[in-house]
Amino acid sequence: MKDIAACAQLACVLEASAPKPGNVNRCHDFRDTKYEHFLASGIAIGRFAESAASRGYEAGKGKISISDIGIGRLIRDAVLETKRWHGGRNTNLGIAMLLIPLSAACGISLARFKNEDVRDSLDAVIKKSTHEDSLFLYEAIRAAKPGGLGKIRKLDVNDKSSDKEIIREKLNLYDIFKFSKDSVALELITKMRISFEIGYPNIIEAYSKKKDINAAILSAFLEILSRVPDSLIARKNGIKAAQEISQEAKAILETGTDAEGLEKFDRKLRDKNNRLNPGTTADLVASSLMIALLNGLRI
Repeated sequence: MKDIAACAQLACVLEASAPKPGNVNRCHDFRDTKYEHFLASGIAIGRFAESAASRGYEAGKGKISISDIGIGRLIRDAVLETKRWHGGRNTNLGIAMLLIPLSAACGISLARFKNEDVRDSLDAVIKKSTHEDSLFLYEAIRAAKPGGLGKIRKLDVNDKSSDKEIIREKLNLYDIFKFSKDSVALELITKMRISFEIGYPNIIEAYSKKKDINAAILSAFLEILSRVPDSLIARKNGIKAAQEISQEAKAILETGTDAEGLEKFDRKLRDKNNRLNPGTTADLVASSLMIALLNGLRI
């Protein structure tokens, strides 16, 4: 279980450190959120990933039910713990939403000696979650205050009456995520399709060629961004703007990732208000990295 947690922590730290256009990294800070904030959050998530893995293992052994793993509470607690260690803005809500269920799924599969079934275990973790998990997730979102949250018609996280509807209808995480257009939510109802089928293989292939983890992370970041419009950009600017950024990422991949082109792309994404920050793509890179590390990637 400690190795699963270490993979989660290392994935967070490596993702934050790589020079990804438009994101905080070791060369660039945002005005209100800095590189060290991301490092702190990457470490802070560790014990909750370990708890998720341990409880997943207990579920895999039949000692508790999958519904009793409590991933909603663990996500909430990871976010609150993160806020205890730094004063920046949201750094790991999306990452916690991805890595904690993934950790639980790894624990289940480890208990059953079927590591190849991690995606099926993940599917079970989400589908067998409870409405209490959904309520804890809403607490986590309210605590993290992620950027770009607008008002929506159904189950608006900023409308406290949504909690009553979740309780009345007993809406679990799968039910909640079905209403969302966010890539992290969609990832969790598709067995992490992007992470497993796009990000992870890209990291492995790129790293095998250059033995450069930063280059591999950048490659996966651009590949995901080119194929999946960033939902944080979409929330802040509309889907058309997100699609245009994806097309630019695709053009960079097609023409080659030269330093001048990447620097120009980075400058465009890095405005003073961070409205073009591809933050959701960064979250998906973190989960892709964790999968790679779980499968033996060593830097």
